Amino acid sequence: MAVIRKKFSKHLSTIKENEGSVAVLTLGLFLMTLAFATLMTDIASIAIAKRSLIHASEAAVVRAVQSLDESSYYNGKNAIAIPINCSMARMKVIQELGLWMQGGGQMLRPELVEIALVDFYCLDNVIRISTTAKAKLPFRLPNSTLVNVDIHASVGAQSNRQN
Repeated sequence: MAVIRKKFSKHLSTIKENEGSVAVLTLGLFLMTLAFATLMTDIASIAIAKRSLIHASEAAVVRAVQSLDESSYYNGKNAIAIPINCSMARMKVIQELGLWMQGGGQMLRPELVEIALVDFYCLDNVIRISTTAKAKLPFRLPNSTLVNVDIHASVGAQSNRQN
């Protein structure tokens, strides 16, 4: 019986020495898991904002590509392509991007702060635009100046005549 008490008391002293290390490990793993979840949420938010910017840019290009240059079309200057009125197309792109910004929760994701037209290219039957926006991060690291992330999108469209 004395041998069992001796072994048991030795085992108890070992447990008492290591008692706080499990709590420290558990706290450390919890903090790492929390930081990883925060980082993944920020990355997912940026990806969703990028997809929303692409949708807005695509909508603007589709609306712009429908701007028919009537004089070139009816004079038959373009045999294959349907000509686009570039000045009207540019106005339609700006209008559509403005509608997306004013649309609020119906069309625009809350992560996007502002959408801006960076580049507009129009020639004959081709339109390409580049847009940029700021995406708000849902979680902000302490002592970090990173609040918004700049995202960019480029889309294009072409109008063709079906034979």
